[in-house]
Amino acid sequence: MIVPYKPVYFKKTTRKFNYIIIHDLSCRFSNLDIAKVDTRKSSSTHLRSYNWIFNDEFDLPYHFLCERIDLDFETIMCTPFCYKCIYDDIPSEYEASIHIAIAGNFSIIQPDQRAYKQIGYRAMASIMRWFSIPFGHIFLHHEVSTNKDLKCPGEFFNKSKFMADIKPMILIKS
Repeated sequence: MIVPYKPVYFKKTTRKFNYIIIHDLSCRFSNLDIAKVDTRKSSSTHLRSYNWIFNDEFDLPYHFLCERIDLDFETIMCTPFCYKCIYDDIPSEYEASIHIAIAGNFSIIQPDQRAYKQIGYRAMASIMRWFSIPFGHIFLHHEVSTNKDLKCPGEFFNKSKFMADIKPMILIKS
């Protein structure tokens, strides 16, 4: 399935990004087996096709997706920065956010330590420096959601371990 390069349904953003919101795949793809456990094969193409067919969205609802491909993790850009990722359960004050997902459902499995480091190195460090986003503006989806039953990312996602892994990457002077 070929996705068009001009997604006309996304709302454009002109504001500076102020927050980073971390997801697993459970909030949007909980009914798909391919989204529950990260395998060694890329799932982004399947998720993108599913999202287009069933949700009428041309791309994934994240700016970045980190997933295991073969022996290591890769970080893939899903939605260009000029477009917002819209969630009905996230208040409007967080509209100017970068959304980053790590493949898997962390209510079922525990994320790999390498995934934390990969997303920190490939996405978080450069985003935080480019947009001057402080550590206090990194949230998990369930922390900002109006849906109090939401568990995205799941209880096996360790935010303090994640923050500890990305902190040294932000402090590197260029």
